[in-house]
Amino acid sequence: MSMDTVGRWMAEYLRARGIDTLFTLTGGHIFPLLDGCLDAGVRVVDTRHEQAAAFAAEGWALRTGRPGAYLVTAGPGFANAVAGLAHASVTLAPTLCITGANPTKEDDKGAPQELEQLRVAEVYTRYAKTVRRTERIPQYVENAFQHMTGPTPGPAFLEIPQDVFYKPLPEDAPTDFGPRPAPRSAADPADVERTAALIEQAERPVLVAGGGAFWSGAEEALRQLAERTGLPVFTRNAARGLLPDSHPQCYGGSPGLGVFKSDLVLVIGSRFNATFYYGEFAPDARVVQVDCNSAALGDNRGIDVGLCGDAALVLGQLREALADYRTPAEWIATLDAAVEKRRTKFAAGFQSDTRPIHPMRLMQELNEFADASTTFTVDGGDIGVAAARHLMAEHPGAQLSNASILGSLGPGLPFALAAKAARPDDTVVSVTGDGAFGFGAMELDTAVRLDLPFICVIGNDGIWGMIERSQRPMFGEDRAVAATLGDRPYDQMAEALGGYGERVEDPDQIRPALERARESGLPSCINVIMDPKVTG
Repeated sequence: MSMDTVGRWMAEYLRARGIDTLFTLTGGHIFPLLDGCLDAGVRVVDTRHEQAAAFAAEGWALRTGRPGAYLVTAGPGFANAVAGLAHASVTLAPTLCITGANPTKEDDKGAPQELEQLRVAEVYTRYAKTVRRTERIPQYVENAFQHMTGPTPGPAFLEIPQDVFYKPLPEDAPTDFGPRPAPRSAADPADVERTAALIEQAERPVLVAGGGAFWSGAEEALRQLAERTGLPVFTRNAARGLLPDSHPQCYGGSPGLGVFKSDLVLVIGSRFNATFYYGEFAPDARVVQVDCNSAALGDNRGIDVGLCGDAALVLGQLREALADYRTPAEWIATLDAAVEKRRTKFAAGFQSDTRPIHPMRLMQELNEFADASTTFTVDGGDIGVAAARHLMAEHPGAQLSNASILGSLGPGLPFALAAKAARPDDTVVSVTGDGAFGFGAMELDTAVRLDLPFICVIGNDGIWGMIERSQRPMFGEDRAVAATLGDRPYDQMAEALGGYGERVEDPDQIRPALERARESGLPSCINVIMDPKVTG
């Protein structure tokens, strides 16, 4: 039996909140919670770097739609996790960062691993608290969940000093704060009617679903609206797979095919930032934006209607308001032709037999290898762009990507760890560049130790591709500095750690290598030698 500590109570509360996996890298400040996990039935996944633990918690949230949690020790442990904290703040991922701290009696004395953690966390989180009194723990923990899953989702942070962690929760401590569901609101009916009227007047409407639709759990509501109205749907970022790419109304993850020709763009849970063209669509396009945060409506561009409400609820309202509406057939034919033109544009790459291997051929082989239970994680520059454009997504949480305005490298392997922990029966494939692989390469060891067999596919072109292609035109062909990585035997690294590895130079061997990796039942690395002169 574990010690009667605040840490044990927290482990039990996390479990009651549906968190049965905690990502961590151990340290002396956080022992009570780790010990409490043993009796609470919370699985501990201990990574090789705190950044990986933070990214893994986000990967858990992206795969399940529920908050993810990670636990890091004080000082440098927390500092190592900040990249993941910042990434979640941009992607609006509900992740809970729990960290230890020096005992309260040692505050501001230069104690071991003392750091101004709260001030840093406040920059990136929706909620950040230092817990100095044990009786406040139940309130602070539930408040963290409410902020993570509320109208403006995102990360939360709790700092717990070492002496507080080891104390028991007082018997008279109030514990009736939760768990309780986060409230959700529908949009103003008048705004729904205005939106329905605009859609009915439009000749070329499109719907773009983003991360807000995913966090809302809007899968069924989106499908019902698409099928009732025939609206063409594009999915972005966390919403990839919310409507399967194989669905007749889904046009995949490249909304540029539609928004630059459309006269009405309905945006569900997505912001007008650099990854979404800053909202600069067709000049004559009317724009309707749905977001649970009123402050996000109309950011970076004007909009015709802003609906403040939960994405799933608003989609349901629109379905009822558009009961007799069907999208014009001529517009659907135009989009179908654009998709076919795009397919023709990339066909040569998809079928390429060249060596080194064309990145589009790799994407084609991955799509043919995947089935309805495959989850892709995506990491890197050039390879990340190609994967986000071309990999299929057939279920919610099917594609966990580093695609955000932050452009972080390193989430790919931690995302894969989390996806396999959350959905053990999935085939999990991490698609990464050779540069990005270096940020989390030792998580192959984590996968071997904890029996989390995913397949890491490295698009190995031996360079920092985006960097080199920028430097050479700017400074000269022989002046690309710090852009070369070389040909490294990453597959042998996986084998040395106890996994499975293959080097692939022949495009016809990509699929057989993937099959052998899956059949091995081991964490695997397929090192695909790519053409550095070609992008996707």
